[in-house]
Amino acid sequence: KNSDSFIYYIIYALVNSIMCVPCLYGYASVIFNHSVFQPHINALSKLVILSSVVHQFCFSTFSSLSFSIGQVQDAGLIFLSAMSNAIATSILAEKGDGASLDDDVVAEVLSSTVVLLGLSTACLGAVLIMMGKFRLADAVAYLPLPVVGGYLAFIGYFCVEAGVSLCISRPIMKPSDWSYLFDKQALLLAIPGIIAGILLTGVARKCQDEAMLPISMVVIPVVFYIVLFACGWSIEDAREGGWVGETSPPVPVQDLFHLIDFGKVRWDLCKEIIPTWLGMVFVVSFSSCLDVAAISMDMGEALDVNNELTTVGISNLVSGLAGGFTGSYIFSQTIFTYRTGCRSRWIGILVAFTFIAVVISTVNFLEVTPLFFLGSTLVFIGFDLIFEWVVEVRHKLLLSEYIVLLATFVAIQFLGINGGIGLGIVVAIFDFVWTTASVSSVKRVSRRSMAFYRPQERSFIENHVYNS
Repeated sequence: KNSDSFIYYIIYALVNSIMCVPCLYGYASVIFNHSVFQPHINALSKLVILSSVVHQFCFSTFSSLSFSIGQVQDAGLIFLSAMSNAIATSILAEKGDGASLDDDVVAEVLSSTVVLLGLSTACLGAVLIMMGKFRLADAVAYLPLPVVGGYLAFIGYFCVEAGVSLCISRPIMKPSDWSYLFDKQALLLAIPGIIAGILLTGVARKCQDEAMLPISMVVIPVVFYIVLFACGWSIEDAREGGWVGETSPPVPVQDLFHLIDFGKVRWDLCKEIIPTWLGMVFVVSFSSCLDVAAISMDMGEALDVNNELTTVGISNLVSGLAGGFTGSYIFSQTIFTYRTGCRSRWIGILVAFTFIAVVISTVNFLEVTPLFFLGSTLVFIGFDLIFEWVVEVRHKLLLSEYIVLLATFVAIQFLGINGGIGLGIVVAIFDFVWTTASVSSVKRVSRRSMAFYRPQERSFIENHVYNS
């Protein structure tokens, strides 16, 4: 087949888009999981997709990889979610009970959150550009791998949590919230999403044909509607049962700009999110370097990590200034595109135009797409991360390092992101000191070779080895 034909560019762009768009809606539900954002979740979801448009255009323009796919990524999700929750909680706490019903207060929360998250993303981009320009990517390696692994494993758990929450339309923010699944209706809504997530994980890991994942992502909602209509139910019946989202007014593109009123932005809340932002800088930079290294290994070619980190920085800077969110290379889809044999930037550009079509469309994706399917994409990402950073990584680490990873994972759950990562670093330092101190001292041992040499060979060794 001629993989350089424009028709193939269109096909592979559509395949990438099929895999991207459901995940982006899921990411929006993670970032804006506070209840005050829910009436505006459709507009906020489109803002996440619009941010991915900016990321993709930047990667297609500046990356040395012509086949690169870049968009809002999972590495920064928890930090963005933590910052959005901190901003919303602070404003609502100041206004008192019932404040979330006040339109002015909601506008203040929305404006502050979107602007401050965008500013955080832009500042992150500026730092990454400086790191790349001054060739400081190696400095990122000083963050202990077990600590980053524990964080990435927690992202997996967090995505599973958010996926199940999306399935049952109830917020799951802490371990005790899993008790929602004791309700029979909630359990019924969650089971298909969990099963579909496991199915997607199996397909992604076991199937050699890379087209099977996007095909599976199309088949799942199609099967849902076949079963729905075969049983004589309407989409309204499904909506009443909680299987699809509630109806809401369409969101034209211009309404996205109405989310921000600069006069209502609470600039004083910047100081509350700075510690979280610092953690995001370390983790996103480390994660981006890992993505580049993984792409390089799969290609079998050396890549300039600092140059690619600069590209990620430019993308985040532009995205943040446009009111967007953190993003990076999408390893799986970049490699998928690489393996197709296409080496054209047209694929990334067409992916971006597909995202633009979704943003422009007045169709509410959440009204017609099964919620368990959107949840399953998050469950899939979560299971994949947990399997990679809890199961597969075990044989790559020393036992003490693996314990640091698990300790970081658990600590983040109870101490928050910064506290958990900070504790993980402290434990990693103690582990390093203890392991180093436990190594036996070097002792000189006299040994001689059992080989016998003729006089001329001995003379040659003496002259050219010992005395050279």
